[in-house]
Amino acid sequence: MIVLFVDIDYFFAQVEELLNPSLKGKPVAVCVYSGRTKDSGAIATSNYLARRLGIKAGMAIVKAKEIGKDVIFVPMRKDLYKEISDRVMSIVSTYGDSMEIASIDEAYVDVSRKARNLLEAMDLAKRLKEDILRKEGLRVTIGVGPNKVLAKIVAERNKPDGLGVVDNVTKFIDEIEISEVPGVGKKTEEILKERGIKTLRDVRELRIEDLAKLVGRSRASYLMSLAFNTYNEQVKPRQVSHRGRYVTLTENTRDINVILPFIKRAVDEAFSKINGLPMEIYVVAIMEDLDIVSKGKSYKFALTREYANVVSIELLKKIIESDRRKIRRIGVRLGKISRSSTLEDFLH
Repeated sequence: MIVLFVDIDYFFAQVEELLNPSLKGKPVAVCVYSGRTKDSGAIATSNYLARRLGIKAGMAIVKAKEIGKDVIFVPMRKDLYKEISDRVMSIVSTYGDSMEIASIDEAYVDVSRKARNLLEAMDLAKRLKEDILRKEGLRVTIGVGPNKVLAKIVAERNKPDGLGVVDNVTKFIDEIEISEVPGVGKKTEEILKERGIKTLRDVRELRIEDLAKLVGRSRASYLMSLAFNTYNEQVKPRQVSHRGRYVTLTENTRDINVILPFIKRAVDEAFSKINGLPMEIYVVAIMEDLDIVSKGKSYKFALTREYANVVSIELLKKIIESDRRKIRRIGVRLGKISRSSTLEDFLH
């Protein structure tokens, strides 16, 4: 098995830099504001310049502002990041036999049938990096390895905008520190280091029974499989719960008659992506200033394409009535996809 692990570098902050070039070269932190006070909330992510100042994900915004006087704090735009992530993952999916989306900015791709060896896999990874940069303007780091975990570890070692490959598997495994292993938390790391276990090479010196007493049977089996290079969990295609389509208008506008053909196209193309019928629909408008406004409805029955078109127009009207800005892009997101073999039973 040959796996690529793809990680979009400091994703939220990189998107903000892409949309606002004046942010490049400056420390940037993307914030989730709670709304209780002006600065209540936490940091969602930060670029590398901000990280060097000590500003990390999960840190309170108030504390981050105390230690980063020159940092630019911007609000999180979840719908925008989700749309861009979907486009990137769509590119990634064409490079392998199966893809597993691990998070909004990470994915595993099995390229075993498209690359006969590591050299071909590296060439594939280079082309993927160039493809994402050309089409979306985003830089990613890719790790190439014989399984998901090793591919992820070598990617972490080559951030940002890097490409790493596990070419000598035994040597690579021997040098992996316990703190680098995905899924191993601080507590487990401390327990093992107290017993002198600092690397996966050290794990091989233990009996699984003794390791299980320290960290539990499940985690012990996981660490042993990595240490002895028997870990082989497959790349599992994700079951997509939402499908969407977004289109760019010919001009920024609030004229519903101009927008109608575009929203119908978005509905039609979103439906073409799904195997079944949705019970949830959202209309997503990307405004002239790139802010995102969405309206949605959920139903206890599945929606036909025709009915979804009617609902999408109602939701679009609500967006236009509630917001005075012009719309730049319009999209439709479908959720709660029913894959029943007797869909007619659920139709409105």
